[in-house]
Amino acid sequence: MGRGSAASLLPVLLFVLCVTSASSYYDQRKVYIVYLGEHQRAKTVEEIHGDHHSFLLSVKDSEAQARESLLYSYKNSINGFAALLSPDEAARLSEMEGVITTFPSEPTRWSMHTTRSWEFLGQEEGLTGDEKERMPSRANYGKDITVGLLDSGLC
Repeated sequence: MGRGSAASLLPVLLFVLCVTSASSYYDQRKVYIVYLGEHQRAKTVEEIHGDHHSFLLSVKDSEAQARESLLYSYKNSINGFAALLSPDEAARLSEMEGVITTFPSEPTRWSMHTTRSWEFLGQEEGLTGDEKERMPSRANYGKDITVGLLDSGLC
């Protein structure tokens, strides 16, 4: 292989290195919750959002990255935000003044307890004659009714 062909491979190698390092950066990012405590004074929604954005701007490389990584600002009950961060960015944020804690969001930590209410209630066979009489007929004796509860409140 001559010197000219080796030089022509250099841009290809640089491109491959950039793509693999960028993909590993994006692979390790996940959602973190950054808790900042209570609101100190009455702030507008825009001021709170701006504060959250400024925290991200201090650990991100650009304004665009900070804007894209902010997923949600908690503005009412608590002061904090959810953001897509690398472990290093989360660690740097957690050491900043004004940040109480930073922890990864674990949406798979909780799971549904049932998708079949009859089995959950121990009524695999359905209603018996006596139970059926107590069920209102205008409610079609409870057939084709789905009851569900989705609670995403704070712990």
